[in-house]
Amino acid sequence: MHRFRERVGLCATLVLCVVAGCGGAPTPDPGEPEGGRRTSTTADASARDAAVTWANDYCGAVSELVLSVSEMPNIDASSPRRASETSGQLLEVVVEGLDRTVDRLESLDSVPVDGADQVRREALSTYGGIRERARAVLEDLSVAESAEASRDAVSAVREPLDDIGALDLLEGFDAVPELREASGHAPACRTLTGADPAPRIDSPGS
Repeated sequence: MHRFRERVGLCATLVLCVVAGCGGAPTPDPGEPEGGRRTSTTADASARDAAVTWANDYCGAVSELVLSVSEMPNIDASSPRRASETSGQLLEVVVEGLDRTVDRLESLDSVPVDGADQVRREALSTYGGIRERARAVLEDLSVAESAEASRDAVSAVREPLDDIGALDLLEGFDAVPELREASGHAPACRTLTGADPAPRIDSPGS
């Protein structure tokens, strides 16, 4: 599976082919009002536009986490105290990015695409879960008093980072054809994916 490359901490490094038919113009249905086909086409186009807008907003929300990962400070391992302090600073940046991602996912408007709400709910569960684990490690860092407790807390920093590295940033889109197509037209999604249909943020050491 392709990977979207971005740095994740200490060791881190994130057609439509239209075939024209031959022959004459189709014969309108006798009972169809004039302009009926155009109305249907307009409605379809409106639904596609709504899906693209929703996908763009979704990818914009995920981009908040990608941005925070790119801004994470390095961990200074020159001393146990500095390692603990800088690990905490790194996690604070991650948690802030996850906060923004979760907030924006929660504020997404509904879209008339079957499966889109499920994609959003699962993303909220995933990103919210990583945020809670990162917050727990951050709390352990802040209260660690002994050298051993501090070492354990610093070691645990890798866990939420590995969770982030395992993310498929467009998880669930492939299962919803309308979203899969819409993501190809949404600028924020195209920025996330580039040529990669299943973008990820690399985990540390990858």
